[in-house]
Amino acid sequence: MQIWHKLKQQILNLHRNPRLAGFVIFDFVWLSAVLGREQWIWLTGLLILLMFAATPKLLWQRRFAFLILLFAGLLAEFLTVYTGVISFTGTNWLPPWLILLWVGFTGMALIVFDWLRGKALLGALFGAIFGPITYFAGTRIDAAEILIGFPYAVAVYALMWGLLMVLVAKLVTPLPPVVPEESDTQHKDKHHG
Repeated sequence: MQIWHKLKQQILNLHRNPRLAGFVIFDFVWLSAVLGREQWIWLTGLLILLMFAATPKLLWQRRFAFLILLFAGLLAEFLTVYTGVISFTGTNWLPPWLILLWVGFTGMALIVFDWLRGKALLGALFGAIFGPITYFAGTRIDAAEILIGFPYAVAVYALMWGLLMVLVAKLVTPLPPVVPEESDTQHKDKHHG
């Protein structure tokens, strides 16, 4: 019962923890964009608005970094399509759902990955491992088709995401600490005092 109470409190307090808000909401953005593609583009857009509404001041402060990362990500995607690495279902270029996914990822990355500040090597490793996984997950649900051999695709996406996460590590700035509300502190004091 205690776990459910804590989970409920965390969900209700997402606005006070921008990292958690960005991470949780972006998971739904990814699912909506990749599973629903054009049919759920309205939901993807609403989820992105919700994520941005949870962190408006922080994202506004990072608006130039946002534009740089968004441009770099879309350019990288364009190059993989242009060079024949990947083809997205229903288009010869970048589908609208993928562009929205990049808007969501960019907003999430600048908030959630602030701990990568100055850790370019860790960012590269993180991107090289986890970046390719999302593309192969997308191909399993027919959102895209990889047009080159598996080892080459892994290498391309590991390099692409390694470099993008180095850029993230350069662009992010530390977030202010999350300060618990007085009621949270009083609740803890009752149980520990």
